[in-house]
Amino acid sequence: MTGTTYDRPRLRPEVALGPGMRSGPKTVHHVKDARTGCFYRVGPREHFVMGLMDGEHTLEDIGRSYTETFDRRLGPGNWQQIFTMLGRYQLLDGYADDAALEKLKQAHEEKQAARQSLLRRRWVILHPDELCAALAARLSFAFHTAFLIPAFVLLAAVQVFVWTHVGTLSHEATHQKHPLITLPLSALLVWGITVLHEFGHGVTCRHFGGRVTEIGISWRFPMLVPYCRTDDIVLFHQRRARVGTAFAGVFVSWLALIPVAAWWWLAGDGMFGRPLVAGLLLFGSGASAISMLPVLRSDGYVMLTHALNIADLRRDSLRFWRLRLSRRDPAARESLSAYPSRDARAYALYGMASSLLLLSGYAALMWVWFSSLQRWVGPTWAVVILAVETVVAAGILSMAARGKTSKTGERRTTGE
Repeated sequence: MTGTTYDRPRLRPEVALGPGMRSGPKTVHHVKDARTGCFYRVGPREHFVMGLMDGEHTLEDIGRSYTETFDRRLGPGNWQQIFTMLGRYQLLDGYADDAALEKLKQAHEEKQAARQSLLRRRWVILHPDELCAALAARLSFAFHTAFLIPAFVLLAAVQVFVWTHVGTLSHEATHQKHPLITLPLSALLVWGITVLHEFGHGVTCRHFGGRVTEIGISWRFPMLVPYCRTDDIVLFHQRRARVGTAFAGVFVSWLALIPVAAWWWLAGDGMFGRPLVAGLLLFGSGASAISMLPVLRSDGYVMLTHALNIADLRRDSLRFWRLRLSRRDPAARESLSAYPSRDARAYALYGMASSLLLLSGYAALMWVWFSSLQRWVGPTWAVVILAVETVVAAGILSMAARGKTSKTGERRTTGE
């Protein structure tokens, strides 16, 4: 195709390429089109070719570099496939059609809306990108070692204090003298810390060059939780930037507890506000600890996923374990043999650890519920009620998993 209008191809300025991440036994790269909001996944070879499409390299240059890197030649058929893909998603500069781009954008928005269901829904409260950009500029000092080291020392001291004084704090938090005042105020302060938590993610994402599209409330059966969309995290080439963006929310929540701990320390026994701050210390520390658990799709999970450089740890672990459990099938054994040993260990260990933690947590919850129910309906009916609840919850989660699995292939080919 040398000598054609594609001789020095260039991607549109709105197109950004992300680093390589593991997905099952393969490596994938995320590609974002900021004009449409779409994310796509491509393999290492497509990513290599796209990375050289800067308007300076000719097709001969790209083909020569490709051969030197992969020891394979790009033939006419390969070029045809590459340019067909680039044309389908309107990624080439100078050859994108505004109407086609708008159609891709609308299709992406419709797909996002279609993911809303009774089990999974989002309510957008704020589009905070400009605000996060301004805050990132003003708070740039917070990303320097001179601030982070003493901050971590203080955070560690507060957390050690909280978890070594659980009994005292629990007693004070449960003995409110003015509940009509302290309980609404507690709820207001908790939501304030939650807002700071989400802005922590957004400001950190903006600091590292990403965009922050939404802050809102997310319903994921059976939990209602706040969220901050920092999808651009998959474009950060530095792993520490990805892990840091995921950790920023918990970090800010812990920072917010420092003045709360000082308030508790300075307030004398029986003073107004002491039970209030005791409850805040317990709830804030407990919520942050839960958020750090990598078995939930929360901060700890995202941190572990990017620390291991895996695109979707939970989904890929489930896929790996399905193959392991079906290894009598020759096709499953062949698929398993493609996994590098490092990836296989990561998926296997995560699957076992998360299953153990979830089953232990569920068993503890069932025991607590059983202890309460048997006082009202007796042990037999308590077992029956809990068994029915378990079956119903398992059915709902199974339906949600099947629905999500059925859409996975479509997301991979048409963008996420």
